[in-house]
Amino acid sequence: MNNQPRLDEIQRILSHEKRVRVSELADKFVVAEETIRRDLRYLEERGVLRRVHGGAILPVASEEQPLQIRSRIKPRAKIRIGELASGLIEEGMALFLDTGTSTLALAQQLKRFSGLKIITNSMDIAVLLTQQSENAVTLTPGRVRRIDNALIGPHTLEFARQFHYDIAFMGIGAVDRENGFMDYEEPEALLRRVLSTHCRQSVILADEGKFGLRTYVKTLPFSAVNTLVTNALPSADFVASLENEHVNILYPGNAADDITRLSVF
Repeated sequence: MNNQPRLDEIQRILSHEKRVRVSELADKFVVAEETIRRDLRYLEERGVLRRVHGGAILPVASEEQPLQIRSRIKPRAKIRIGELASGLIEEGMALFLDTGTSTLALAQQLKRFSGLKIITNSMDIAVLLTQQSENAVTLTPGRVRRIDNALIGPHTLEFARQFHYDIAFMGIGAVDRENGFMDYEEPEALLRRVLSTHCRQSVILADEGKFGLRTYVKTLPFSAVNTLVTNALPSADFVASLENEHVNILYPGNAADDITRLSVF
């Protein structure tokens, strides 16, 4: 049975009511509550809604969702981004990985290396790579942010400035043609600005859902980033804007699954 009409109607109700309940939707569509839960799970993975106890709500554009929620959105895209980004790395490099679901996906790929020097402000990444790799891992100081186990604040910035990295891998909240790379809050934006000036190569990891979003903080202009890694080539307008600022784009290639490099230098 095709469930697309039901999914479309759930989205229509949610856009009007701002919240939906599993029990009410099950009664409306005369299906089991587990069927509705599967529908909501499917829609959450596509960033349409945020599941809560008993139902779902619309995501708030001005607030970043907790890491546990974000990790369920486009998981395959983030895995692919992690795979692509890991192709930039060679043994012996010094790296910074900031907090985010895409950088966490990249960290999973780093378990096959053994000679990297990795600094991170993500407690999750530090634990993962300390327990499952032979790389040298350093965790920054800072205040713990509960929604994503990130270390943030002036001590984090001061520590990050002490090093020069071969590559700084950074997540991002949004990619806007007019405002460049954007974030939901100032602490991560401040850290990313520091990292972009303390590395040989600055790399942004962003899935296709980040393009066209506009959030609260203007973090970096396109010109401050060397490479953008994504799971799908953005629109021609975005490509042109990035090309004008000499940004290299990495995205999945042809059916043979080669890495395609769109060089714009």
